[in-house]
Amino acid sequence: MNAAKGDSLPGARSVLGVVFLATILMSLSSNMLNIAVPALTSHFGSSAGESSLVVVAYQLVNTALLIPAGQVADALDRRITFLGGLGFFALVSLLMGFSPSMLGVAAGRALQGAAAALLLSNAVAILASVFPSHRLAAAMGVYLSGFSLGQVLGPMVGGFIVSTIGWRWLFWILVPIALTALVWGLWALRIMPAGRPRTLRLDVPGAVLLAIILGGSQLALSLAAQAGFGNPTVLLVLAICVALVPVLVLVERRLRHPVLAADLFRNRAFPLALVQGFLVMLPRLGAVTVAGLWFQGVAGDTAALSAVKIVGFPLGLTIGSLVGDRIGRRWGTHLSMAVSAGVATTGMGLMLWNVALSADWLTVLALGVVGLGNGVFQTLNSSLIITSTPRERTGVVNSVRVMVQSFGAGIGLALAMALVVAFVPGEVARTFLSGDAAALGTGRTGISAGYSVAYATFAILMVLGTLATLIRTERRR
Repeated sequence: MNAAKGDSLPGARSVLGVVFLATILMSLSSNMLNIAVPALTSHFGSSAGESSLVVVAYQLVNTALLIPAGQVADALDRRITFLGGLGFFALVSLLMGFSPSMLGVAAGRALQGAAAALLLSNAVAILASVFPSHRLAAAMGVYLSGFSLGQVLGPMVGGFIVSTIGWRWLFWILVPIALTALVWGLWALRIMPAGRPRTLRLDVPGAVLLAIILGGSQLALSLAAQAGFGNPTVLLVLAICVALVPVLVLVERRLRHPVLAADLFRNRAFPLALVQGFLVMLPRLGAVTVAGLWFQGVAGDTAALSAVKIVGFPLGLTIGSLVGDRIGRRWGTHLSMAVSAGVATTGMGLMLWNVALSADWLTVLALGVVGLGNGVFQTLNSSLIITSTPRERTGVVNSVRVMVQSFGAGIGLALAMALVVAFVPGEVARTFLSGDAAALGTGRTGISAGYSVAYATFAILMVLGTLATLIRTERRR
């Protein structure tokens, strides 16, 4: 049976369940940790830069490895690659519980990012192999809602764990989840149709250059959280990343199998959808993370209480992901994307307005609006990207999609972490990040200024993304 043209393969729902559980695993790992950053900072006595590195290490490595992982997925057995990623994630999570320092936690997060690259590069390709095209968007909605559910549960579970049994269980609790998905996957993924074995051709020079450019830019912004944007090291790293872009273009033009295949970008619908997704979704991870830090570092809330206060975003994201396909079929993909992007932008504007008001209820509402708009937009945007390119290239195409969105999320997160402490001395930044609101004193004024700049920057980017959704182009497959 060909799932691309007919009905879903028997057992497709079990396959979706495995992918959904793996998605929750990845989302939980990030969202439990983000809410626990103040506790880890206080426990290890780490600097603002080390705390920021823990937050961005996962995104940095994951983004750099996504396309090579997609090439591996397209050439080799997707089932083995996906299950291998689950096993590696379980092993790394077990070892992270024994981390002796904040840098050890950051190294573990980097390895988790590598494991997640194997999962993310395969997830949509696996779904596309068992669901027909007309049902893929609905399956994508369920898949993406797994990230949302992890964002709902992660902060609350993470806050509870840190407040009760200790930070090490933030990582150990992931082990049984990963092993459950692994065992389930060994059974469920047997129905996947066998692909044609192909010679694996990895573009090592291109992959290395891309990793340096993407990872270096995120690392520079992470360092800016401690040293400031005018620091010579930060400026040097950013300059190197910019200078390597034309080098990457020249290298890719000379290769027969480049890491960024030029033929994918000849269909204008593909790069346009990537740009739209990058701009609209760039701010969301950073905005939610620093919102949680505000409640702990300024308002003096516990990790558990701050998790409850930011739950509006993942709830809105979950609802939006599940109804996105239905809205798109009723109102049209492009119109629905434009409206949902506008809704998300409105929510970010409310976040900016609320910096001065500091009303908890408005934060919950604003984050819910951002999440709802993002959920609908991401479902439709992701489906548009996948269906605008050849099905046999799904692994690489999805890796490019996730890479662009992950790079945007990493940049947004690093930018948010840098901006919120940009107007205060390093010691005040460390006090804020450790959650010691009582000792913040007059530093609150500088922190508030940083939040205003961060949310204003994000709102501008989302306005540009909304305008980009109004551009129409003919799709070709």
